[in-house]
Amino acid sequence: MSGGGTTFGTVVRWDDERSGALIEAPDLPGGCWADAAVVEPGTSAAGELRAGQTVELDWAEPGAEGLPFRALRVAPRGDLQQTVGG
Repeated sequence: MSGGGTTFGTVVRWDDERSGALIEAPDLPGGCWADAAVVEPGTSAAGELRAGQTVELDWAEPGAEGLPFRALRVAPRGDLQQTVGG
């Protein structure tokens, strides 16, 4: 059975070789793969994300790149970034 939805997560790392990111979210145990092609245009340089960045993502199962979930759309959310002590 497959599922999907929308949630908020945090970029754990960007992988230049595979042009994508590992994203963690409380709703997505085990992690979510986000290919550069699903990063909303104009929201980041060349579709790249950076570690620690807060994102909103649409996700689906089955996953990709060995992770249980895959992103269908990723939008960086600067308005949700954490601050020191926040």
